[in-house]
Amino acid sequence: MNKISRNRFVILLTIGIMILLSATSCSNIRSAKGLFTAIEKRYCANWFNNIRYMISVVKFNDDNSEKRSTCSAEYVRPSQHIIKTDLINDDGYIYRNDTIYAFKDGEMISSKQGINDFVFIVMDLYGMTADEMMTRIEQTGFVNTSEFCTYENPESKRKSYIVGVSNYGEETEKNNQIWFDTQTLLPQMVQRKRDDGHLYSISFDNYIQIGGCGWMPQKITYSMDGQIKIIERIYDAVIPIYEKTELSVENFCDNESINEMQLSPNSNFSLNFMVEP
Repeated sequence: MNKISRNRFVILLTIGIMILLSATSCSNIRSAKGLFTAIEKRYCANWFNNIRYMISVVKFNDDNSEKRSTCSAEYVRPSQHIIKTDLINDDGYIYRNDTIYAFKDGEMISSKQGINDFVFIVMDLYGMTADEMMTRIEQTGFVNTSEFCTYENPESKRKSYIVGVSNYGEETEKNNQIWFDTQTLLPQMVQRKRDDGHLYSISFDNYIQIGGCGWMPQKITYSMDGQIKIIERIYDAVIPIYEKTELSVENFCDNESINEMQLSPNSNFSLNFMVEP
């Protein structure tokens, strides 16, 4: 083998090893800390801090009837989320850290302790370091981070990392747990038993990248005790030109805080039309 051929062989071998390491790096994850470290490395420096979007909601009632509605929503890092369920009468909710504020006709009618699982798992975690993820999950008591396993669905062959379970099966299928896709490292599902004794789960599907900086599921399914209760579809996601740093409880009725969709066509923003089937 001459010198040129040898150099070419070394280069190709190096490239091959790099590709192999890249392809298998996620398969070497053996713990929750290892998973969160991989998530931090892949996403932490490139995730949105502020996003607005619309939600199409289908609620399934106990009498098998359906109720359809449309909501507008906005997220601001960290742990701030506003949902307007009635844009005309200013009804809705603001989630700030661990408190939920409910509004009716523009007036706050209640507040209580509670965490928005979707906001926490899909948005908050992806702007944190691995240590911050571990600390935050342990503080909230979401799952036991010392329990971890890899699971392959026998039907779909879809592989998942599960935080909160050391060996997934019939004995652990009702444990508090968070599932992540092994390839994308994006969340698939969060499940936990709440104080009312019911088992709640939220699954996330059909992710789309927003403006090159973060991913959002286009379909969210809420279940209670194994029965689907709500299906949401996210569309028209917008990353604002100027990032907001706070959602104020006092300014719930301020339309500019959530509904200012008219942006300059020459501005640097992302508008993703996600058409519902």
